Amino acid sequence: MSWIERIKSNITPTRKASIPEGVWTKCDSCGQVLYRAELERNLEVCPKCDHHMRMTAR
Repeated sequence: MSWIERIKSNITPTRKASIPEGVWTKCDSCGQVLYRAELERNLEVCPKCDHHMRMTAR
């Protein structure tokens, strides 16, 4: 058994944290990850680049 195989056998995979869908959104212009509640308070405008997000008809 090589030294790399011994190291790899001791590494256990970690579980990813579950993040609810729709909590975060990404700005189409600058790529900044934004908290959805903050974006709604700011009337769907990115606080970093002042890009106005696309809104639906409903």
